[in-house]
Amino acid sequence: AQPRALLAHVEALEMRGLPGNDVCCGFGGTFCVKYSDISNAIVTEKAEAIEGTGADLLLAGDLGCLMNMAGKLHRRGAKTRCFHAIEVLAGRADGPAIGEEA
Repeated sequence: AQPRALLAHVEALEMRGLPGNDVCCGFGGTFCVKYSDISNAIVTEKAEAIEGTGADLLLAGDLGCLMNMAGKLHRRGAKTRCFHAIEVLAGRADGPAIGEEA
């Protein structure tokens, strides 16, 4: 809840809820290696939920999750850009997003 309270003060940032935001993205360290089919199914559902919001940006606080979700979104051809919440709070969202070339 604390990052959301801080992000609420960022101008021009419209916060949208993500259905299932309390559900794992499927990365889980070695889980994605040991159980790749299950991991892929989980992150696919997460990507569908993200795309369903119509959001331009996905913000989160865990880099492993962000890399997993950004990778899946990229492979799906989604236009959603992924950033760590701190990047937005620091005013650094004008640079490359996770998975984009610098």
